[in-house]
Order: sequence, then C-alpha cells, then structure tokens
Amino acid sequence: MRNGRFKGSDNGRHLLPPMSWFNYARLTDDDVTAIFAYLKSTKPVKNVPPAPVQF
Repeated sequence: MRNGRFKGSDNGRHLLPPMSWFNYARLTDDDVTAIFAYLKSTKPVKNVPPAPVQF
C-alpha cells in the first residue's frame, strides 16, 4: 500500500490508476492498521475486476 507495488511485492508490477498509492506512502503503521480494520469490517462485494491495462 505504501510502495505502489501489486500485493507489496518488490518485483511486482506498479499499481495502476485509480489506486493513488502515493497518497498513502506516508501513512503511519497506526493509520494502515485502522484502514485495514475498517476494510475487514465491511461486507465484501461479489464482482470480477477487469484485467489491468498497461499504458
């Protein structure tokens, strides 16, 4: 989430728009923990996201 790589992998592809990871780059550990807790508390959606498009 902070380094802009798919699933946090150093060798992974860059996150693509609309994920503006650079806005999250300076979050503290407490901020990330709070976001994670919130996301875990919401109901999941059932959808299949489209494949990424490289520009």
